[in-house]
Amino acid sequence: MTKSNRTMNRIILFVLGLVAVVVGLTIGAGVLPAVQDAVKPYVDLPSNLDVPASSLWIVAVACAVVIVLALVWVFTRGGGGTSVAVRERSGEDAVTVNVALVRDVVEHELAGVRDVVGSRVDTYLVRKQRAARIRVAVRRGGDAVSVLDAVDRAVAVLDRTLGRQVPVLVHLTGGTRSALAKSTRVH
Repeated sequence: MTKSNRTMNRIILFVLGLVAVVVGLTIGAGVLPAVQDAVKPYVDLPSNLDVPASSLWIVAVACAVVIVLALVWVFTRGGGGTSVAVRERSGEDAVTVNVALVRDVVEHELAGVRDVVGSRVDTYLVRKQRAARIRVAVRRGGDAVSVLDAVDRAVAVLDRTLGRQVPVLVHLTGGTRSALAKSTRVH
């Protein structure tokens, strides 16, 4: 539910990291004797290098541009996440429901379900409408159908509690936490 593609983010991070490593090695090889000794068997480095002042300004401007672009990239990612689940206005009055209430209702309703290891609720602002994402960790070998039925009941209770329907995305997960979870014991 973010504005960018996960694969594109990872490719950009990989390329920026690779560039940072190459630049760091190059700078280190020109300044630090230990790096010069480590790189000497693989690369022939000049012992004396004269760099004109205009080239240093070009490098400084390029670094500044990269820093500004990186900051823009960081501050524009993850759009949509919000802590407000519902906001109703009536004249001058406004009622705001925090995501904590939604989280508590869902956790309470799923507490008795045997195959649920845990749940997580996040709310997002998608095209100017609030929506909830419910991630439910299902025990390994658990019955996904019964878990989905329990989530449906939890969403129905949530809708009754809020007095309106909230769009919900349900994501069932497995994984390490589900595989390592202890089985439920009945006393």
